[in-house]
Amino acid sequence: MGRISHKPASSDPGFTLIELLVVIAIIGVLVALLLPAVQTAREAARRSSCTNNLKQLGIGLHLYHDTQKKFPPGGIWWTNSPSKTTAWSKNRGSLLFYILPYIELSAVYDQFDRSQTIAYQQFSSPPVTGSPYIAGTIISTFRCPSDDSPLMNREAINGIGIGNLATFSYAASKGPTRTGNNPKGQCPERAAWDTYKLSSSDWTPAGPFTRYGRGYQSTFRDVKDGLSNTIFMGEVRSDCTFHIMRGWAHSSCTQGMISTVYPMNYDSCTPDQSNGACRWWGNWSTEFAFKSRHPGGVQFCFGDGSVKFLSENMEHWSYQYLGGMNDAKVVSSP
Repeated sequence: MGRISHKPASSDPGFTLIELLVVIAIIGVLVALLLPAVQTAREAARRSSCTNNLKQLGIGLHLYHDTQKKFPPGGIWWTNSPSKTTAWSKNRGSLLFYILPYIELSAVYDQFDRSQTIAYQQFSSPPVTGSPYIAGTIISTFRCPSDDSPLMNREAINGIGIGNLATFSYAASKGPTRTGNNPKGQCPERAAWDTYKLSSSDWTPAGPFTRYGRGYQSTFRDVKDGLSNTIFMGEVRSDCTFHIMRGWAHSSCTQGMISTVYPMNYDSCTPDQSNGACRWWGNWSTEFAFKSRHPGGVQFCFGDGSVKFLSENMEHWSYQYLGGMNDAKVVSSP
């Protein structure tokens, strides 16, 4: 008789439930370790791009000075004399408007009729899609990639509807100079911070820029503390100050209005006063602080065109002396 062959049972029963759970746990740990590294790499790339933007703006400031023998105004707003008797300069544009030809954006600059009020001019041939306002042009050099605030105005302002005016991430500094205090929502903390001011008047700011016209444009000679020791521009966020909603061309859009008096990254990003007046984005005080989305501080363009990251925890008087251009208190920036 033939033999009956018995095939042995398979020795590979597959994964057990415990083994599967262990593998999933290991994958989860690896992903948890990898994600922060990826996020850090992405932020490093965004910060590098932001640095390049600020350098371009610094070069633009120098090219403007080479041509005009002075820096551009932070803005030309209301008048160009302290007596407020000269009405010529009513809303004649911001620093970002004036440096357009010096950062290879003459095509945008030439769209404006410079004999007229600048802020809300429209294209002579409005585009089929997008904003009809020239200042609705989104300019990448004006935006930090880390800044996740709205690209366009999220509030209607001065009769201009939502989504028509392009916002920005960089503003010119007036240094340790006092600001206003909105009577509709006064920030009580402002009094303590104002003890750090080195100038009490926007007409004679401690820093290099103001929004008050042609008579107040600084020159190299005015920066007695040295260009490499003086903050010229820094980062801002449109979701933390109502003024940026006016768009980059407006004379009163924060150019020459941001003060080092207020701490970096102070949270003034509430669009109403539900969290108190100091955290309201229209308080005319803490809203005029430099702010960024970079962890731990803010990037600044100094007068020599260099870009430096300053810690939000730096000693506050040192911050003021970096903001001032002729206080005779030279501080070595980090």
